[in-house]
Amino acid sequence: MTVTAMILILAGGSVAAYLNFNKNQSMDSDARSLISEIYRVRNLASSMQYPAGCTSLKGYNIKSDVGLTGLLLSVSCDPDNVIFPVVEVLSVSVFTNAIDLSFLPGSGYLANGVDQQITIKNSNDTAVTKIITVGQYGNIMSN
Repeated sequence: MTVTAMILILAGGSVAAYLNFNKNQSMDSDARSLISEIYRVRNLASSMQYPAGCTSLKGYNIKSDVGLTGLLLSVSCDPDNVIFPVVEVLSVSVFTNAIDLSFLPGSGYLANGVDQQITIKNSNDTAVTKIITVGQYGNIMSN
């Protein structure tokens, strides 16, 4: 009876640890997906990729709002801005702050010249969060 009780206690602890590990891995995956998309857009800006119909490139922009899981990519250019479909980058988490990143053409630097922090939280457990910092020169770090 004692051995069975010990096995049940250990099994319960193992399941809880596994579920916590799984949450953290899912958040890491979302953070990597977000970072990858930001780098992709930054590279489009720094390599001065002109979308069809764009004659004068002013910058690439990424936006999202609190509680959402996707990013809206737009390109500031003449004669008209180009807006792309929303790219879903988060699967188990949501943004906790609004995002508005603008990358300058040629350099890929942030247009406002200030580091930007993006915080995502797990949809099911708000205590699990990740902070991604986009540096003014386009470098990206995650906690």
